[in-house]
Amino acid sequence: MKFILVDSADRENFYPFTLTRSLADCRVGIFTFKERWEQYLNDTAAVLTAPYLQNLYPDQSVLQNEEAVYFINITCIPSEEVITQILALEEGGKLVSSSGKWIATYTKERALPKILLASLAPVDYPQAKFIQNAIQLLQLHQLFVQRDFDWVTNNRESVPLDDTNKLINPSKIFVEPGAQVLCSNLNASEGPIYIGKEAVIMEGVSIRGPFVLGKKGVVKMNTSIYGTTTIGPYCLAGGEIKNAIMMGFSNKGHEGYLGDSIIGFWCNLGAGTCNSNIKNTAGPIQMWNESKQVWDTLGQKMGMLMGDYSRFAIQSSINTGTYIGVSANIFGNGLLPKNIPNFTWGILPGYQFEKVIEDIDNWEKLKGFKLSAAEKEVLRYLHQISN
Repeated sequence: MKFILVDSADRENFYPFTLTRSLADCRVGIFTFKERWEQYLNDTAAVLTAPYLQNLYPDQSVLQNEEAVYFINITCIPSEEVITQILALEEGGKLVSSSGKWIATYTKERALPKILLASLAPVDYPQAKFIQNAIQLLQLHQLFVQRDFDWVTNNRESVPLDDTNKLINPSKIFVEPGAQVLCSNLNASEGPIYIGKEAVIMEGVSIRGPFVLGKKGVVKMNTSIYGTTTIGPYCLAGGEIKNAIMMGFSNKGHEGYLGDSIIGFWCNLGAGTCNSNIKNTAGPIQMWNESKQVWDTLGQKMGMLMGDYSRFAIQSSINTGTYIGVSANIFGNGLLPKNIPNFTWGILPGYQFEKVIEDIDNWEKLKGFKLSAAEKEVLRYLHQISN
């Protein structure tokens, strides 16, 4: 292993998702950021992130040795051109984009300031593109789904679908082994549809691509899904969903609307829960920016950003442009607040740490998983600084 993916410089722009994990583990499309970079590099990569998160990535021997390695800005969108120029770096050199943003450094240094201040490489700077923040994940969602679909399906054949399904543009529908799809409508005329290993699409589902369903994900009966949507591994999806990302292990299992939103890991939306994604005035939306502690003004469409381990009670009404922190247990009457901090109980602070861990463990047991010691320490750290 000679590659290290770095999110330390930009991770605050991706709150609430990077409060509990590196950006490396965040998913948009079929793959996480780390998985996508490893495909281009044709090698595994380590992760350099905030100190309180580093124990989540135990295989970090490359950070302890004294060999020169490639440090790479994980927010850079990988391309063949960028990879070629990274691998051409001489020891002690760094690569920046034509706009001056850091892409990579090849060095024996391990301290981030020294990594970022390395000497510029004498190259023609690539026209690299970067993911700027969490909201941009939705804006670039379709590009990632299309790229990932092309990668996964190259020189492979889909598992054939049962004749009870109605397919439009079947050449852009790919099904992995073990998946079950019966009596459903799959329309790939506006983008590809990918169905992961051992995933289940129940009867009466209607899906318009681009769409991704991850490993062991489940779409319940009569669900309506519009592109571009990613339902990550082990997620449960139901109701009406449009232009949304569920990163993994989360549930929206019942009727209700989810649109123009990103849901982190291990979240749950109670039955009948709906989010607004446009104001009654159709005017610009304001959304809380946790890292800058200000309200950002966005465009006309935005639902919510929902951090890991957070949950809504049944019939929750989620306001336009809502920011939700980590491990919030949310319930209340009427439209809920637009800024829901970490460890909220109801709509107020006060979710006690022991109860936080107990409740998360209960949810993870439902899918056959268990909260790790390293994950508990991350939550303990966040709980301490939140109170």
